[in-house]
Amino acid sequence: AAAPAMAELDPAPPAADLPLARSPEPLPIERPAAGPPPEGASTELSAPELLAAAAAEPASFSRVDGSHRVVVHTVDGLVRRGVLADAELAAEAIELAGQGAGASERIAIEAIKAIFFMLSPGERAPPPEGRRVRVTFRDGRQVAGFSPDYAEGTIGFFMIPADTRTNTGRIWVYQSAVRQVALS
Repeated sequence: AAAPAMAELDPAPPAADLPLARSPEPLPIERPAAGPPPEGASTELSAPELLAAAAAEPASFSRVDGSHRVVVHTVDGLVRRGVLADAELAAEAIELAGQGAGASERIAIEAIKAIFFMLSPGERAPPPEGRRVRVTFRDGRQVAGFSPDYAEGTIGFFMIPADTRTNTGRIWVYQSAVRQVALS
């Protein structure tokens, strides 16, 4: 099965795909409570601010051990396929190795929207875990699933896709590329 392209994700799936007890409330990504921002200032965290917030988090939060086939979607709409090995997703950049004998590529995290971790042949998708989330990226594309670790003000979070028809096991979403997150 082919890796999912962000364009293949339904930008507005029918309500039946996401049975909710109540309407989801969009949660903007806001600055941590350190006093109100100056009048007219943006309340969104910049990529450097998210990096600083990640530095204060436990090291295991964004560490992915082992070797994983991934599909990286950039904020510019590019798609890169490769392998991540022992990756620190909160570092300034990730090192994406080409599959097979391909060359590696260093990609700055502020250029990344999401990293799709692909299932190995024969591997089963993980069971849904955590809260139901619908992520709307800055480009308007959406992805729905479950997140065991979503929290405002972090550099990113994992989610397990609701659509089990793909071979994606989980997705790492960079909050700097997110417009809003709806929780239910």
